[in-house]
Amino acid sequence: MRSLLPFLGVLYGFVLPAGAIPNQIGGFLARAESPLNDTEIGDQLLDPALWSGERKLPGNWLAEAPIGTVAASYLAARPRVFGVTAVIVQARHRTDRLDSLAITFADAGSYFGYLDEKLPPGLSRREREAELQRRLTGKQREFNNFFRDTTTTLKDALRDRADTRPREGQIGKTRTLRAEVIDYRKDELLLRLIVGGERLLRVIIQPAESATREWLDPGRSGLSDRELGQVYEARVTRTRTGDVQIDDLPVVPQGYKPYCGLNTLTMAARYFGLHLDEDWLAVAGKFQNTGSAAGSQIPRLYLAVAREAGLDLHKSNDFSVSEARNSLDRGLPVVVWRRFSAERNRVHSQQTIQSARNPGFRIPQPDTATRSSWPGEKAPLHASVVVGYNAERREVLFLESWAGMDTPRRMRAEELSATAYLTFYFKR
Repeated sequence: MRSLLPFLGVLYGFVLPAGAIPNQIGGFLARAESPLNDTEIGDQLLDPALWSGERKLPGNWLAEAPIGTVAASYLAARPRVFGVTAVIVQARHRTDRLDSLAITFADAGSYFGYLDEKLPPGLSRREREAELQRRLTGKQREFNNFFRDTTTTLKDALRDRADTRPREGQIGKTRTLRAEVIDYRKDELLLRLIVGGERLLRVIIQPAESATREWLDPGRSGLSDRELGQVYEARVTRTRTGDVQIDDLPVVPQGYKPYCGLNTLTMAARYFGLHLDEDWLAVAGKFQNTGSAAGSQIPRLYLAVAREAGLDLHKSNDFSVSEARNSLDRGLPVVVWRRFSAERNRVHSQQTIQSARNPGFRIPQPDTATRSSWPGEKAPLHASVVVGYNAERREVLFLESWAGMDTPRRMRAEELSATAYLTFYFKR
């Protein structure tokens, strides 16, 4: 498996046991029963009464990771919008008022998912490679045709609804995360089309007066450096047992997409108030439509996210407890790419449960046998977000991009130091 995925394991969580990987939102929506399935709701989403607060959004909406203080949710249905079946419809609310809608019509991450290596038995290595390439080429052709046709359909539909001629523009301060957009004006609404590298096709609907050219939420971009620092530091709590922890950092489940590194970065980005998701990060990171990370440029995304949020970033080939504490004390998370094993993952789960049941529990100091069980250099790689520490107990608290994992997990700092591959420290 590693021969086919030399870099995929770095950020993808590909190695997680099947039971640990939840259904990705798209997978759930494909099976969700709703009267809105395949029902056209485009005009409802453009209704002025919806945006004035006189009407509610149609259907059943489920909460997802917020963006700063902006609440986020998605529609538990697969409706048609502007004549095209949506992959997912997402809403953003600010103080209970609808702020924006994002309708995704094509997403290569959901379409290609993990690289499927299940092949008939008895094939030679050359035959296996040829069969994998044949399958991939077929999927790429199907997706490219769908993407091209859907883009044309959407442009025509938006042009028909617009009051004025479309205008081209950009979102984002950094070159890495900059998105080319086409804006269509409909009454008091702006319909913003994003076409991302034949991977992502999305329309954002929002009041024209609140549309910006930044990914950073206006509630954060208007703050001074001092005020922004106070926002982050206010999220840090300290317990009687000595835990120092960033509260409420949002978990963005990766599901069946091979995106653990992108999702962990998305978790940090949303905490910083950036209106970004893993799908646009995949476009910005130059992911190819292959179900693998070959050719992608992920590390530079971390620096771009930091700069979009008005922060600095330090990248290191190891994990420093003191440097991590320095960031965490200021309310800034730390992302670690580390070597992973299912055995140690089970141990971390047990340690977390024991700590929750018994506040006096301490993870034992690692002996020789324990150290020998830590994954070595040949182990697959995975990404986690460090959100806290306990200095006296030499423990770190971390989150995963797995559904149902909102409670930070625990391991000894020595283990993280020994298994870290790359560490990204966000700084002010």
